[in-house]
Amino acid sequence: MTRPLNPLRSTPIARLAALLLAAVIALPGCVAAVPLVSAASAGAAAGEAGFTIWRSGMLTYVDEGTVDQMNQAVALTIDRLGLTIRHTLDDEFEGELLSRWWSVRSDRGHLVTIEVHPLTSALVEVKINAGPFGNRAAAELIADRLKNELDTIQATQAPGVMLVPTPGS
Repeated sequence: MTRPLNPLRSTPIARLAALLLAAVIALPGCVAAVPLVSAASAGAAAGEAGFTIWRSGMLTYVDEGTVDQMNQAVALTIDRLGLTIRHTLDDEFEGELLSRWWSVRSDRGHLVTIEVHPLTSALVEVKINAGPFGNRAAAELIADRLKNELDTIQATQAPGVMLVPTPGS
């Protein structure tokens, strides 16, 4: 005779879910709500910022724009941050730019590479490689500046839109 399966005892995931449910019920309302609110806030922030991941010294994110617009943003960012372009490498097919790889150095000799690849005609993937033990803060600064430059480029290319300089800039 076989014993009927108990779903709460049969899988580790089911036991973990039961444990988490018990913890939420046992904890006071405010304390139990904090992780849920934090997770919701993190999800909302990730949705606003788009897809971004840091892994082994490489920051990868997806932004809305064309390869040409992002390459303009990269060139402006490199110039404004005072970085030096060491090498660029273009991947072309039948005269169309498919991707561009930039190798840049800071004034202190730190090497960073930036790769721009189209995902669609309106989405671009950007990879900022700061090395296996790279400086995450520097990669995030470059990504933030790229996003700002891309927004400015897109605003100036939008029909009927005119940017007005703000006082003091």
